[in-house]
Amino acid sequence: MAKRKLTSLRSVLLRYLLLCGGGCALILVLWWGIFMQLINIGFLLPAVASAQACAEARETVASMTADTFDSLQISDLCRWAVVQNDAVLQTNMDDRHLKIALNAFHGGSGNLVLMQYQYDVKMADGSFCLLQYDYALPYADPALRDTLPDFQTCYILLLAVLILAWLGWQTHCTVRTFAAETARLNAAVDAIAARQLEQIDTDGVRIREFAATLQALQTMGRELTDSLQSQWRMEQQRAEQIAALTHDLKTPLSIIQGNADLLAEDALSADQQTQVEAILRGTERARHYLAALRTAGAAPAVQTSLASHALTERLAQTARALCAPAGIQFILQEEWQGTIRAAENDLLRAAENLLDNAAAHTPRGGTVTLTVARENNRFILRVTDTGPGFTAAALARAGEMFYTDAARSDSTHQGLGLYSARRTAAAHGGTLRVSNTPGGCAELCLPICE
Repeated sequence: MAKRKLTSLRSVLLRYLLLCGGGCALILVLWWGIFMQLINIGFLLPAVASAQACAEARETVASMTADTFDSLQISDLCRWAVVQNDAVLQTNMDDRHLKIALNAFHGGSGNLVLMQYQYDVKMADGSFCLLQYDYALPYADPALRDTLPDFQTCYILLLAVLILAWLGWQTHCTVRTFAAETARLNAAVDAIAARQLEQIDTDGVRIREFAATLQALQTMGRELTDSLQSQWRMEQQRAEQIAALTHDLKTPLSIIQGNADLLAEDALSADQQTQVEAILRGTERARHYLAALRTAGAAPAVQTSLASHALTERLAQTARALCAPAGIQFILQEEWQGTIRAAENDLLRAAENLLDNAAAHTPRGGTVTLTVARENNRFILRVTDTGPGFTAAALARAGEMFYTDAARSDSTHQGLGLYSARRTAAAHGGTLRVSNTPGGCAELCLPICE
């Protein structure tokens, strides 16, 4: 297929200007030609005809008196009025033109409209004849002048309508050209968003600048797709590496724990017993880390209908088990019961992480509160404690993988609890929010799908 010849944007605009200007000039020439032809065939009289008729009437009425005035000697191209002692004796003017004539006769200004003239002729007996005419193109037939509207005004309006129609049509055609090119750009953007680069149409484009933009969008889309695929592969590799690492570490941890358990059964000195217990605690923490890593890399589970009260009861049992050994009071505030749609195990794990963090950072004698509520059609699961609260940095970065708050960190927390809770909230279309009340406060906000 032959390659389509492209047109520059400058050429399109220049063509638009030339067509507009040339078309208007052609319309003007045809308009003027028809105008002159109407005069030549006698359908119209020249504009000077009315002036000549009034000039002849001036000489005629100057020798007349008010009593001998004969309107038949005055051309019907003129409007006239006989005035004696400010009284109008005779006239062929309508009320509007008569008012204008009298005002001009008494020295008024600004009453005669454009191309309208008046002569105040003194008659033989001292009376005045006011002669008025329009410097325009009258119809040659007097009957047409009485029945048809003013030709000159209508003909000028016709010229304006023809020019506006031509300019409007050319503008419409040019806008349609640009709209078609812009539609291809919009389609290209939509194709990039849908990752369907093969749907970008670069063959139908007609303007060179738009073609270059489409090519740039196509290149950008291809590079963006490659970048996203590369990022996805890196995420997959990282998840696979984490899964492989956690799997490989299970065996040596089991060996360490098994041997430590055997040692603990022997008769050991006090120092040796302390060392074995330290090994067992360290092994248990390592297992906790591995479980958190597996949770961080796991895919979201399938969501099902879940009774909030059953979830609350399970969380309350976990909270009491965490708080009782540490001498912490647990308070349950169940303000709403209903049905939510969620992945039960993921939501339980996220909420238990919040409870574990709260219990770990609340001093003995303090309080951990679990509140279950509904606010603006959202399921709220809020955990508050009377601990030191979050720092400003933690409020901004809480939920990032491996980020720990210096004010709320210890050797058993490596920044995965809030990260897992945030991922779970996002998978449910909700959010994780942390604040100080003034103690620590973390809440899961999930939409309620009824």
